[in-house]
Amino acid sequence: MKVGYIGSSDISEFHIPALKNNGFNIEALGTTKNSENSLKICEKYELEDKYCKGGWEEVMKSDVDAYIICVKVENTLEILEKVLEKGKPILVEKPINFHLKSLERIKKNRFVKNIFVGYNRRYYKTSRELKKLCDKSDGGTVFVNIPDEYGIRQFISNGCHIIDLTRYLLGDFEIINKIIKPNSQKNDIDYFSALCKNEKWTIIFNAHSLIPSNFSISINSDKNVFELKPIEKLTIYEGMQIIPPNKEEPIRKYVPKVKYTFTEDSFYKPGFDLMYKSFRLFIEERNFSYCNFKDAYETLRCCWEFIESEVSKDFKF
Repeated sequence: MKVGYIGSSDISEFHIPALKNNGFNIEALGTTKNSENSLKICEKYELEDKYCKGGWEEVMKSDVDAYIICVKVENTLEILEKVLEKGKPILVEKPINFHLKSLERIKKNRFVKNIFVGYNRRYYKTSRELKKLCDKSDGGTVFVNIPDEYGIRQFISNGCHIIDLTRYLLGDFEIINKIIKPNSQKNDIDYFSALCKNEKWTIIFNAHSLIPSNFSISINSDKNVFELKPIEKLTIYEGMQIIPPNKEEPIRKYVPKVKYTFTEDSFYKPGFDLMYKSFRLFIEERNFSYCNFKDAYETLRCCWEFIESEVSKDFKF
């Protein structure tokens, strides 16, 4: 299956091996005109004859079955709008744009169903296994931890992964209450916490910049704890082991019993191989249940609802 590849950033190092493994062949590759980065990628993957000096607009002229857009967030929307008019399936990197209003016009595009969004955390094996457990569960309480580099820009561009993954696992939810700690000196935010809810789940989000912790989703349900920490490792806890005090440690300890663990073991960057398998099915079977534009829109809407404040209103990306 022939694809036009628009991108030359570091993440292309993960996209290209995975797409090749799933029967996609790059027919044309480019970003900006005379891009040295694009040329280097073509040389690395023996695609010199596919290099487009004219950039992404030249890629659009190629005879392909689908397109992949993997460029800076700032540039994604403009390219996506033009490529959509080709009427071909498109895999586009998340979050598409920083601003929700900018996505409104895509919603009305006649080819909007052709968009497949690269929220690859959904395609981790650990996420898929946890999704099965969540679907069988009667519900419970969920704790979502989003430590990251500083501020609004990083939360929208990277923290969005965890918001999307939470939506994938638990379904849509509403924010009941939230606390935001603004940083007026930086015109940014230090952290937010939020209490959310849907029919099955009570969800507590904590997004605090630069704390010594890991991304995690911990679900208390059916007398078990299901924990992604980090996202590449799923641990199921059932029951407690009680360890009496002793001379070395004169305190009673309550240690959760590990029922089993499930860890990513992919040769490719986690999620990418299954994401491209799914993109192939998206194309061949016109199966729109995969991560589509509506999912990306709702995830971005959630992100902005979490951080909506006087500071975020005037934030400059």
